[in-house]
Formats: sequence, C-alpha cells, structure tokens
Amino acid sequence: MIHARHFPRKPRHFAELFEEYGSGSIARLPVHQNGGVEVHYIAKGHLHWEIEGRPFLVAPRSVFFTFPWERHGSCVDFEPGHLFHFVVYRLKEAGNGKTPDLRLADGFGLSDSEQADIFTALTASGDRCFTGSTDFAWAMTRLTAELARPGILARTSVIALSRTVLCELVRSIHLAQTQDTESSASERRVLDFVEELRARCSEPWTLDSMAEACGLKRTQFETLTRELTGDAPSFLLNRFRVRQSQLSLKNNDKSVTDVAFEAGFGSSQYFARVFRGLVGMTPSEYRHQRGNMARYDRHFLRALARLKSHSE
Repeated sequence: MIHARHFPRKPRHFAELFEEYGSGSIARLPVHQNGGVEVHYIAKGHLHWEIEGRPFLVAPRSVFFTFPWERHGSCVDFEPGHLFHFVVYRLKEAGNGKTPDLRLADGFGLSDSEQADIFTALTASGDRCFTGSTDFAWAMTRLTAELARPGILARTSVIALSRTVLCELVRSIHLAQTQDTESSASERRVLDFVEELRARCSEPWTLDSMAEACGLKRTQFETLTRELTGDAPSFLLNRFRVRQSQLSLKNNDKSVTDVAFEAGFGSSQYFARVFRGLVGMTPSEYRHQRGNMARYDRHFLRALARLKSHSE
C-alpha cells in the first residue's frame, strides 16, 4: 500500500475537531506543545522522542500520545524509512496537567461520562507509548486519509474513526497494565540480553544462539524482542553492528571492508546495504562527514533502560 505523505496539515473541513493531522516522515520533530491531545501511530521505523526530558524508544507499530501541557520532540534525527500517522484532537480547554477533567471539542458525539472514562485512563497512565492493536493501526491510517480526502459521508466516517482511535488507545493502556508476571520476567531477560548483545554484537550470533543465551525458546524470544524493541533479533543485531561501525568510521582510517568484518558483518556489500538503510548514506559518505552518532546511541540505550525499568 502506498501512503500519501501529507505532514503536517491544518484541517480544512474539520478544524473544529482537530488542530492538526498528518502522515509521513520528517528529518526531525522540534520540541513543541499542542493545544490538544496528540495521538501517533508509528507504522515503520524507530523514533527517539522525549516528553519533558524523558526518553522513549518508539518502535514500529507503537501508539504514542501527549497532553497539551507536555513539551515533547525528537532526541535525535529520525531513522530513514520511518512512517507515522498523527492527529491532534481539539479540546474545549487545554487543562493544567493535574486533572482528568479534559473534554473534547463539541462534535465527537461522546457523552461526558464516556469522555471522563477515556481521560481518566489517559491521565492515570504513567507511560505514553504502547504497542498498538491492529484495529488502532487501521483506524489511525484511515482517519488521516479521510481528513486529507473527505468524501461521501466524510463527517460520519471521521467521527466514527476518531472515537475508535480513542477507544483503542485506552485498550492499549489496559493491556499493557495487565501483563502477567511470567511475561514481565521474560521481558526483563530479553532486555538484559539486549544490553549483552550490544557489547558482543561482533560475535557470530544466530537466532538459535541468541535465544539460548537469553534462556528462552526461539519463538518466544523472537516475539518478545520484536515487541520490546520493534526489531526482529537479526535486525537488532545489525543495528548494534552499525552503531559499532559508526564509531570506527568516525575515529580511525581503517578500510570499509575491515570495519565491516570487525563489526561482525560477513561481507562489505551486505554491510553497505544495511548501513545505508539505517543511516541514510553509505559508510564512505558517513566517514567523509565524520558523522556524530554518540548522542543517538546514548538516547537509544536510555530508552531501552526505561523499558527495562518499566517491566520490573
């Protein structure tokens, strides 16, 4: 499916309901505040965002939301190839961050009690990022498309989709809060192993050897790694190897082939393809610019550490 890149836009037909909406990708999200509740669905790619200085590793297929009193933006430049959809729900009043007594602008068709349930759940949540359901993904994608290309019964569709997005957001919060103890223990093991994998990424890992080192069955290990980091284990391994190669390219004059082998890649051609996919340029171009990846890496690890502490 090809997604139209419209980002950001002020609604022409539904300005009384939304402040902004959009789909696509940008190089960087400046720190900002909204007048309403901002809801994102990250369809592809990792994003590194902060809310009031708190880091979030926003993985693919994640839900992310903020309140109007929360300053938020990107920690680092975005990863190439990402795609997200977002809307900013217009509120009657912005609120002060201390009360769930927020209310949507008139027109969404939700009663006061229904809105109270929604905003009580949102304000009570200590987190802002969750795995999105299939229904949430569909509703957000369809909603941003409907806002851009209103058609027959557009208002009815927009209102229905808007309500679905909010309901699925609350459901995502509840699901995250009711994870069982066994799952949480397994999550901690995966996150512990992720730290170990980063330090030992140049070793000849396989999916089976990673699962064995983590003490989990292959399928469970692969599933949890995807859920927690947004990456399949093999891709996460490549991500760490690219991080290591960036340091080497920046700090010494070894050949690109030597850098590739030292980082654990089997060939310079494969290394170049993976590197370009993650960094957005070739290893040689990166070396020429002497790119700075230390800040990106630091935020990546801080976000993983936050995930780990949240699972304990």
